[in-house]
Amino acid sequence: MLRCFFLAAGSHGSINAGFCMSNTAARSVRLLVASVLLVKVSTLSAAVAPRTIDQLRQADLIVVGVIEKVTVESERSRVEQGFGNYDWGIYLTLNVEKVQKGDYSESEIEVRCFRIKSRRSAAEYLSVFGHDPVPGGGAKVRVYLDRIGSDWEVVVPNGITPHDADTDEAVWSAGSFGEATEVVGLSGLMYTFLLPLEVWGLLFFVFLPIMYGTFRFVRHFRPSQGPDQDKRESSD
Repeated sequence: MLRCFFLAAGSHGSINAGFCMSNTAARSVRLLVASVLLVKVSTLSAAVAPRTIDQLRQADLIVVGVIEKVTVESERSRVEQGFGNYDWGIYLTLNVEKVQKGDYSESEIEVRCFRIKSRRSAAEYLSVFGHDPVPGGGAKVRVYLDRIGSDWEVVVPNGITPHDADTDEAVWSAGSFGEATEVVGLSGLMYTFLLPLEVWGLLFFVFLPIMYGTFRFVRHFRPSQGPDQDKRESSD
């Protein structure tokens, strides 16, 4: 800061002060970019650990069946319920072949999964990212379900497994399934307000005040240019 002061007060003060302002702005931009990258890394690592076979078996209902249809809808998040938080609701229609736990007598069942569509802030990505895997039509699966309101919801995150998966390694492996084509193109690292709220806060409360303070500093210490100086510069 002292270096900037003396440079700004010299014979080429306006140029050097502008240089100091550029350096300050550049540092602020780098800080902002680093924050955005940190947010992205945080969101990428925000996932619930896959459940073990024993944990999955605690579900209210366990059925084996074949996926007949996959439907995707944009809807308000049921996990992070604040304004601006949205999920992709993924509804699977299964032909039920066997009920292994619970009471269900219909030949068909609709179950709900989800993936994140958008969040307001990076912190709201850190709860539950959604279900994985979500296989497509024709896959024979075992589905672990809990009753949530009027819906049968798949246990998060890995409540859809191969129909014969009976070990931890088997239920953790998603390699035997191909991702449903309806799910492949869904975007998941989006923010309702373009940037996370944390970065907007950094922008308004750190970056802009630095820019404004630098501008006022430069204007205060810039040498005034009177008529005599104008004549000297014109004669040169």
